[in-house]
Amino acid sequence: MKLKLERTINTKRNIIFGEIDKVIGILLPFVVRTMIINLMAVEYLGLTSLFYSIIQMLNLVELGFGTAIIYSMYKPIAENDVKKINALLRFYTRVYRVMGCLVTAAGLLIMFFLPSLISGNVPEDTNIYALYLIFLTNASINFFLFPNQKALITAYQRDDLLGKMHIITQLLMYMLQIISVCLARNFYLYALTIPVSTIAYNFLCAYQSRKYYPHYKEEGLLEESEYREIRKQVIGLMVRKIATLSRNAFDAMFISAFLGLQLTALYGNYYYIMDSVVMVLAVVKTSMAGGVGNSIATESVEKNLKDMKTINFLFMTLSGWCMTALLCLYQPFMKIWVGTEMMFPFGIVVLFSVYFYVLKMGDIRTLYAESIGIWWQSRYLSVAEALSNLALNYVLIRFMGIYGIIIATLISYFVFNFLGGAVVLFKYYFTKDAFFDYLIVNVKYAVVTSLVAGITYCLVSVIGLEGWIGLIVKGGACGLVSGIMYLVIYMNGREFKNAIPLIRSLVRKR
Repeated sequence: MKLKLERTINTKRNIIFGEIDKVIGILLPFVVRTMIINLMAVEYLGLTSLFYSIIQMLNLVELGFGTAIIYSMYKPIAENDVKKINALLRFYTRVYRVMGCLVTAAGLLIMFFLPSLISGNVPEDTNIYALYLIFLTNASINFFLFPNQKALITAYQRDDLLGKMHIITQLLMYMLQIISVCLARNFYLYALTIPVSTIAYNFLCAYQSRKYYPHYKEEGLLEESEYREIRKQVIGLMVRKIATLSRNAFDAMFISAFLGLQLTALYGNYYYIMDSVVMVLAVVKTSMAGGVGNSIATESVEKNLKDMKTINFLFMTLSGWCMTALLCLYQPFMKIWVGTEMMFPFGIVVLFSVYFYVLKMGDIRTLYAESIGIWWQSRYLSVAEALSNLALNYVLIRFMGIYGIIIATLISYFVFNFLGGAVVLFKYYFTKDAFFDYLIVNVKYAVVTSLVAGITYCLVSVIGLEGWIGLIVKGGACGLVSGIMYLVIYMNGREFKNAIPLIRSLVRKR
């Protein structure tokens, strides 16, 4: 077995199938939701949203344990330590079963409070308890059906296998949902397709895992020091995930409390667009995770620093291109989607575009920090980010309204997540001397992106076409102009030349 994974090839496969899966997960649910609104009742979507929110809350029980285990697999995979991996798989299964029992028990307890969580009318002949049990069953399945097999595939950087299985099961699920809504007009059948799809997906993933990695079995015990290390990493991850979840929750709660539900809805619309682009780029980041983890385990610190700089250059260029598209296309799309009466001023568009770019500035640094496993060392930064966001929201919303909410998030994230996280990474893994070079380079990327975005917006804004035709023409012009500008600015630079071999390896046919 190779100690070094085919990192570039795996990343390429992961990105391709991850993006296909993401497109399916964005478009087909939109189709199904539209059919439910037109053919059944919008209240069904309200119930679905409520149940998914409850399940998301229950899933906090996991709080990063899976990520910590996958991180723990990188080194033994690189060293071909089958015994260690077997012990990790056994431990993973046992812990997940306990978590599954906790989620199921807590979910059943919440059933007693369901009526108090539902405001307004419930569709006739609808048993909310039966529907809720279907959603709860779906959540529990993931804790009991082969969770360790999916983790093993991810640790081997073969998320493309998971992506293929997810694409197959999701397509079948949405087809069955369309049939349930269009022909049967039965929401119970619609809901049942969700756990059925999850069961099929987990079995297919287990089949793939045993096909490619048949030499691994759930057996053996970890050493006490290894248990302690995993517990410490899980605590660090738990603090960070809670801080991440609270970031957006604080924003919505403050807008609702101080500015009203209508502005909360408008903010949610703009955030949804930005978050859709964030999720698409998240596939790129996730697809590299296994390769970076393997590189950390097998390569030198100097080699990993050089790779991080190259990957960061490509990722920030891609992020800048997306930010430019948001700046140019936000308002034309919102005008088509919700109309001028539900649009924010252009200043909010600028802030959301900057918000997106700042979120992406820390992605590659976070990718390496996660692969190294320094969640424990950054636990206080996560707490500080959440508390500062809370305090700034309270102060700035009183003086600046919606603008203050976005600025508060930008400040807290940039200071504690980007800057603070970079300090921790360069202190505990890379050299401290390289920290300032990293900051200077990212400032340079931000300045270039601001220049590209500003010029592109000025050129695209003179296009007078409206509607979908106008959006398509503006989108094409935006992508072409910004792409050419990035190429002209970077083509003679050191970063671009260092990135050429990686670009070639990603696009080359094997």
